[in-house]
Amino acid sequence: MADLQKKLVDNDKLGSMAPERNGLTSEEAKKRMAEYGPNEIPTIETPIWKMILSQFVGTMPVMLEVSCIISAAAGDWPDFFVILAMVLVNAALGFREEMKAKNALEELTNQMESSIPCLRDGKSESLPVSQLVPGDVIHLRGGALTPADVEWLDGDVLSIDTAALTGEPLPRKYPSEEYGKLILSGTTVKSGEAYCVVRLTGTNTEIGQGQADIMADRATASVSVFEQRVMVVVNIIISIAVLDAICIVLVQGLIRGGFDVDFKGTLLTALSILIAAVPIALPLVLQVTMAIGAYRMATDHHAIVTRMSALQDIASMDVLCSDKTGTLTTAKMSINLSLIWPAKKDGFDIVYSSLSGQPDQALAQQQLLMVMGIMSSNADKKDDAIDGALLRAWDKMKQEQGEVPAKMKEGYSQLDLTGFNPEVKRTVATVKRLADGKKLIIAKGLASKVMDTSSGGQDSGALQWRCEECKEEGFVAMVQKKDQELSAAGYKTIAVAAGIEGEGMHFLGLLPMIDPPRYDTAITVRRLMEAGVEVKMITGDHLNIAIETARLVGMATNILPGEATREGGHTGDETIRDSGGFAQVLPRDKRECVLALQRSFDLVVGMTGDGVNDAPALSAAQCGIAVEDATDAAKNAAAMILTTEGLSAVFGAVVESRKIFARLFSYVSYRLAATIQILLYLSILVYVFDCTLDPLYVILLALFNDVTMIPVAEDNQTAAAEPQHAVIGNLIGFSTTLGIFQSLASIIFYLCMDMGLVKGIESHHTAGHYPRSVHAQNAIWLQVSIAAEFLIFSARSPGLFFFSKPSTELLVSTMAGNIVSTLLALYAFPEPLDVGEVITIWIFDIVALIAVDLSKMMYKFIHKADAAGVIDEDALALEDSEMKHGDESKPIPDPEAHIKKYRESVMIMQRKSQLVSQQRSSIKFLATGQQRSSLIMSHSTSVSSKNHTHTRSRPLRSVVAS
Repeated sequence: MADLQKKLVDNDKLGSMAPERNGLTSEEAKKRMAEYGPNEIPTIETPIWKMILSQFVGTMPVMLEVSCIISAAAGDWPDFFVILAMVLVNAALGFREEMKAKNALEELTNQMESSIPCLRDGKSESLPVSQLVPGDVIHLRGGALTPADVEWLDGDVLSIDTAALTGEPLPRKYPSEEYGKLILSGTTVKSGEAYCVVRLTGTNTEIGQGQADIMADRATASVSVFEQRVMVVVNIIISIAVLDAICIVLVQGLIRGGFDVDFKGTLLTALSILIAAVPIALPLVLQVTMAIGAYRMATDHHAIVTRMSALQDIASMDVLCSDKTGTLTTAKMSINLSLIWPAKKDGFDIVYSSLSGQPDQALAQQQLLMVMGIMSSNADKKDDAIDGALLRAWDKMKQEQGEVPAKMKEGYSQLDLTGFNPEVKRTVATVKRLADGKKLIIAKGLASKVMDTSSGGQDSGALQWRCEECKEEGFVAMVQKKDQELSAAGYKTIAVAAGIEGEGMHFLGLLPMIDPPRYDTAITVRRLMEAGVEVKMITGDHLNIAIETARLVGMATNILPGEATREGGHTGDETIRDSGGFAQVLPRDKRECVLALQRSFDLVVGMTGDGVNDAPALSAAQCGIAVEDATDAAKNAAAMILTTEGLSAVFGAVVESRKIFARLFSYVSYRLAATIQILLYLSILVYVFDCTLDPLYVILLALFNDVTMIPVAEDNQTAAAEPQHAVIGNLIGFSTTLGIFQSLASIIFYLCMDMGLVKGIESHHTAGHYPRSVHAQNAIWLQVSIAAEFLIFSARSPGLFFFSKPSTELLVSTMAGNIVSTLLALYAFPEPLDVGEVITIWIFDIVALIAVDLSKMMYKFIHKADAAGVIDEDALALEDSEMKHGDESKPIPDPEAHIKKYRESVMIMQRKSQLVSQQRSSIKFLATGQQRSSLIMSHSTSVSSKNHTHTRSRPLRSVVAS
C-alpha cells in the first residue's frame, strides 16, 4: 500500500498539496473528463446493425436462405416469397427479443445516481459521482461510500470500513502509518469528516477493474447448457437433412431421370426436405418461454433474473450455499431475560448497596445487570444491533417485572459514553451514582475484553483493567464455560463489568442475545432438501452459533471452521462435499467451496451473498444469488437478485425454473419429434413410393407447427421433485421414440389410403403404384398436419396425455391450427377433400395419438421414468396459509418461547416426512410417468456422533397422491 501511495504521489500530475486543496476549475475538470472519462464502469454496447445481421447467421437461418436460392433457381416464386417472408419474420422476432433483453438489462443497471460534495471553482457543490475526475477534492463523512480511489488531504482521522473489499471486520484508520492515506473505492466511512483528493476513477480503481471484468463477462451472450445441447441436436438433424436432400436429388435425377424429365420438380423435392428439417421458431419459443419465466420470477417469487441462462441453471441446482444472518435468520437481535447470567455477588453489592434487601436475590441481580447494560448504552441508537436489543429488552423487563428495575435505574445518571470500537470490542460509560455522588465506570462488550482488556494483546482503549474476580482461581474458566454453553444454545453474549472510578472493576455477568431463525426458514430448508437441493450454511459467525442455527432449521449440523476449506487437494474437496457448511469463513473460503463442488463433483452450485467480497463466489457459481440490499458489485456478479428477505424466494425460484425446464423440454422434444417425423416420412415417400409432396405443403406445415406452438411458453406444468439436468441422451431418445412412432402411424395411413380412407384414389394393385395424385397429397398433408399438432399433448404430459391438462392458450392455439388446416384442405387446395374424408383423418389421428402416447409410456417404463416426483403447489400454498408469524422487521419479543416453538415445529415436520409413503402404484405411473423414488442423496450429520450418514431423500410431502 505504501509503495502504491508513493508511486501515485511521485507521478502526480496535479501539482503540490497547496493548490490541490482548492480543487479544480470547471475548465480543468472538463479537460480531465475528456482524458480519463466518467467515473463509471463502461458498458459494452453491441451495435444495432450487428444485432440485425446476427439474425441471418446460424444454421437455421442459413438453411432457409439456401431454400430461398433453390426456390429462385427452380423458378418457384410463390415458395420463394413464402420462405423469404419466413426468414424476415423470424429475424424480426429474434431482433425484437434481443432488444427487449438489452433494454431490460439497461433498466436493471441504471441505478440511481448518487451525489457527493465537491470543490469546483473554489466553492462546494453537489456533483454526481460519475462526474468526478482525478484531482477533484471531495468531502467524505460518516456513512458515505467512497466513490473513487482517493487520498486523504485534510480533516479528521477517518475510520474506514473495508469489509466490502477485504472482508476484514475491523475498520482501518486513514491516514495512518500502517495503511497510509490512500482510501480505495467501494469502502464506507464509519466516522470522521475529511477532504480527500480523487486519484483514480472508473475502471482504473481497484474495484473498478474487477467490475469491468464482470461486465465484460455479462456482455457475452449467455446461453444455457440445455439450449447449447439442443442446438447441437438441431444441427445434427439439419446436417442429416442436407445429406438426405443430396441423396434425393441424385436418386430422383440420375436413377429416375428427374434431371431430364422434371429438373424443377427434383429441386423442389430436395427443397421440401430442407424446409422440413428446420425448426424455424425453436429459438423464438425458447426466448419467449425464458422471458415469461423471468417475468413470473420477478412478480411471483421476488427474484430478478439478470442472466436468462440462469433459469435453466437454477432448475439444475444441486447444492445451495446460504449465508446465515439475514437469510436464514431475521438479523434482529433479542435478549433472553430469563437466561441473563449474573456472576459473583461481590460486584453487585459495590455498584448497588441496597441489593441485599431484595427478596429475590437472583432476580434482583438480573435486573441490576440489565440496568448496568442500559447505562452503558446510547438511548438514541435504537437501530443498533447491540444497543437496540438492550433497549427493547429493557422495555420488556419494565413491562413484565414492574417498577423495581425502573427504580434501580433512577439511581444513576450517565455522564459520558465512549461508543463501541471494533478494536477494543467494548463500550465504556461514566455514570454518576446519585445516592452518594460517586462515579462508576461501566463497560459492556466481548467477555474476554471486559474481564481483561489486555486479552489478545494491548489495545488502544483509554481505560485498561483486569476485573478483580479474575484473580480468583477458576473464575475465568467458569465464565468461559458459561459463555460456551450459551453459544452452543445459539446465543451470543454481551459481558458487563462495573466499578467505582479509580478502584477495581468487577465482572457482573452475561447478557444472552440471539438472532432467531425466520419463521419460514425451517420449512423452506426442508422443501429445498426434499426437492433434491442440498443446503450448506456458509457464515462468518461463531461455529457453535452456526451449529445451533443449523439444528433449529433442520440442516446438517456438521458445520466446520472456515479454515477446513483451505486444506486443498482431494481431501479438502471431500471435506467440503461432506460438511453441512462452514463458520468463521474468510471471503476466499466461499469461492473455494463453490469451485471445489464444481470441479470435483460436477455439481450445479447456488451461492447467496451481498457484499463486494462475495462477488467472486457469486460469479463462480452457476446460480449466484444476490440477496436483498446487496451491493452493486454483488448484483452485477449474480445471476439472480432477490427483492425480499429470507430463503423462501430461492425455493420459489427453484419451483418456477423447473416448470420452465419442463416447458422447454416438452416443446423441444415435440419439435425434434415433429421434425424427425416429417423428415423420415417424406424421405420414405420419395425413396420407397416415389411420391413427392409439393414444397408449399411442407412450408405451410412447418409454419403452422411453429406459430401454434408459441403458447407452450405459458403451458401448465408441474415442477419436478429433483434437480433437472440437460441429459441430451434422454432428450434424443424421447424425441426419436415419438418421431418414429408418428412416422409409423403416417405410413400406415398412407398404405391404407386406397382402402377406403380417402375417396377417389385408385387401388395400388390396379394403378401399379401407391397414391401420388394431388388429392392424395392433400390428404397426406392434412393427416401429418393434424397429427403434428396433436403430438404436443403427448410430448408435454409426464404420463398419459389425458391426465395432464394443457393451458387454455395452448389448447386453443393447437385446435385453431387444426381447424385452419382442415379449412385449407376442404376449400383452398386443388382437388379438395370432402367432409367425410376429413372426419376419417381426424379419427385416425386421434387413435394414432393414443398409440403414440402408449409408446411414450413404454419408453419411460423401459428407462425407469427419470422424474422422481412432482411438487404439488396447492398443498404448499395451503401449508403457507397455515403458518402464522409476526412482523419480522421487528425483533422477537419472547425469544425463548419463539425458539421452543421453532424446535417443536421442526420435530413435527421431521415426523411427517418419515410417515410419507414411498410406494408407487401403477395408476400413479400412468398419471405422472414416475415409478421410482428420488436418486438424489442428501448429506445429514448428527452433531453428537459426528458421523456422516447418507440418507435417501424422501419425496415431497406434497407429491401427487396415488
